[in-house]
Amino acid sequence: MEYFNLSAAPELRKSLIAETSPVNGAINCQDVTTYSRVGIRGEQAGAFLAEQNLPVPSQPNQAARADDLIVLRLSQKEFWVIDLSHTNHSVLANLELLVLNTKGLYRLYCQHSHMMMLINGLSVHRMFAKVCGVDLSEKVFPAGAIAQTSVARTNAVVVRLASGDQEQFLLLADISSAQYLWEAIADAAMEFNSIALNQ
Repeated sequence: MEYFNLSAAPELRKSLIAETSPVNGAINCQDVTTYSRVGIRGEQAGAFLAEQNLPVPSQPNQAARADDLIVLRLSQKEFWVIDLSHTNHSVLANLELLVLNTKGLYRLYCQHSHMMMLINGLSVHRMFAKVCGVDLSEKVFPAGAIAQTSVARTNAVVVRLASGDQEQFLLLADISSAQYLWEAIADAAMEFNSIALNQ
């Protein structure tokens, strides 16, 4: 049986988020929905990723990073591998093919099921406080932490990538909410004189 490789043809991917005019300021919101990612589920998913020399978070709701690749552990058996630089297409395509040929592992359709945003700048956690009930401040939500929560009344996954003066977060949510959530985040960020860029 032949399979369609979900990580293939990255140049054909389209985001559902409409162009947004830039506004100079302290928070940068970037649409990275088309960046490569693959989801893996199975009892041996963690061991499989370790065999591929990828970092494996020790617990659910943690993330581990190796250069431009980040591994999200969303449950004991579910992992998402995300390319933050948009340059590792072949790595993820090969990883997906290995999953298809490994008994007991299943690929997940996070490439096409979710929108994705990178948000960085000053006081990003304060901006999130306007649209999310979870405390995302550094003292309780350090780099590598994941929250599966509600953002602007939309189910979402929030990952803190960096702390300090220049905070960085990754936000994922159902693709059907892409435009709504983009506008909600852009509106919340306007208080901080943000920059909202669609790339």
